[in-house]
Amino acid sequence: MHSLDRTSRGLAPRTVRTARTGLVAACAALSLTLTACGGGKNTATGAQDTGKSVAGDTLTVAEQQAPTALNPGTADLGSVDFTMLSYESLFYLSPEGTVQPALAKSWKYVGSGNTELSVTLRPGVKFADGEAVTADAVKASLEYAKKAQGNQAHYLTDATITATGPLALTIKLAKANPILPTLLTQSYGIGQIISPKGLASTSSLTPTKTSQGAGPYIYQPSDSVAGDHYTYTANPGYYDKSKQHYKKIVIRIVQNGQTAVNAMKTGQIDVYKGDYTSAASAKAAGMSTVGLPVILQGLSLIDRAGEVSKPLGDVRVRQAINYAIDRDAVTKALLGSAGTPTVQTVIKGGDGYSADLAKEYPYDPAKAKQLLKQAGYADGFTLPVLAATFVGFDTMAEAIAGQLSKVGIKVKVTAVTSITTFVEDQTNHKYPAVSGGFTEEPMYLEGLDLFMPGSKVFNGFGSTAPELTELFNKAAAAEPAERAKLDQQMQEYLVKNAWYAPVAFTPVNYYVRPGIGGVKVSAGAPFVSPLAVYATK
Repeated sequence: MHSLDRTSRGLAPRTVRTARTGLVAACAALSLTLTACGGGKNTATGAQDTGKSVAGDTLTVAEQQAPTALNPGTADLGSVDFTMLSYESLFYLSPEGTVQPALAKSWKYVGSGNTELSVTLRPGVKFADGEAVTADAVKASLEYAKKAQGNQAHYLTDATITATGPLALTIKLAKANPILPTLLTQSYGIGQIISPKGLASTSSLTPTKTSQGAGPYIYQPSDSVAGDHYTYTANPGYYDKSKQHYKKIVIRIVQNGQTAVNAMKTGQIDVYKGDYTSAASAKAAGMSTVGLPVILQGLSLIDRAGEVSKPLGDVRVRQAINYAIDRDAVTKALLGSAGTPTVQTVIKGGDGYSADLAKEYPYDPAKAKQLLKQAGYADGFTLPVLAATFVGFDTMAEAIAGQLSKVGIKVKVTAVTSITTFVEDQTNHKYPAVSGGFTEEPMYLEGLDLFMPGSKVFNGFGSTAPELTELFNKAAAAEPAERAKLDQQMQEYLVKNAWYAPVAFTPVNYYVRPGIGGVKVSAGAPFVSPLAVYATK
């Protein structure tokens, strides 16, 4: 199931969407290893600052993967930490998950239906190259992102962008999108604005050349080595000095968790974006750990019409699979305290979460056998399952196989070693079920990326349900209060119709040295950017 994208930032984070290309999506989904910086106490909901913010000299952050590009228009979600430093976005996603002003001073949806966004830009802002940030410049950048080959371009596919004044523009959409401002924050490359000079020569926006943005920092290619470290210095012309917490920020690529922790001990690294497997050694070294369980693992029962596996076409069989899994036992055995058992595709506090739904599918093998018998499979059946040999997908598949064998379902696991093959085999109608993962997202994005017919990677058989489609379309056009109710109804449909057999969420962890604070995660913003980190005293 995701998030290859924005974890997608460990492998890349957030996560696995149609928003991403097939390959990127899978990678993000594989990103059970997303982590960044954190300050304060070890907690599942956020960080407690360790002291008062003070100006810092150099912040060194370690990430596991080098960026695919330093061009926000083409970079995948796993690379946005590298581009957000030098490219200011239209809006800013706060650690609490609220959208706040950035280049945009104000904004509002026009009329009803969430199809037209009116934006007023902040006056007097300049790009690092000296050009003014105008509505025409923003329009040009968004148009470029729309046409570029980045895995977020599809969010603007149906957008018509018009400059209505020197600092005013409108974005009209053919289809409702209730979270367009969120998609134009620093957390997504398409919202990071490139200057006209940068757009005139996009070949210069590479890991070895300079950047052309209006962000708080400027990329320094002469002090960087692609694939090893990336250096940024404070932009002297940035409009808000209070957001420049350091004179310099360096992002190093360190793939080995223990190597990173050792470097943190000696002060060479301040923050490490690793995975939960590094938690014990980081804690022993005196580092803080902050994170939320947002990466979901389990089975995606994609052949919901019974095309390849006739039994999966019966909802009772899919429900039986859910009753047959002892989530607490599997989670404890494979993930220990790092896992959070779940039957929903969203975390507590996330869009669509329901406390009542959390009680669905208690471990009940007798109930599972009863449902199988009612569906005509009293003797069980064989279920082919696709898995991969990375991020523990194959291990999870074998654990689930052991559970299902107790009710007569014989799981035949095929584990592949290639990400490309893993993605292709989810869409070639060869395997009716997949053991995978994805990053929890807002229900609107989960629809686009996971369960609507156009979700090519994670809905490989193109499953469709009129009731679900109607709920999705209504929610996309609804006001926030009404949308929250519709999101829960969508989640209820997915759970009760057993489109998935989720097992557990695993966390995205952030490890940080003492003296670093200002880091907080929430259900609305589970990934921390280097922009939020500051030194403390």
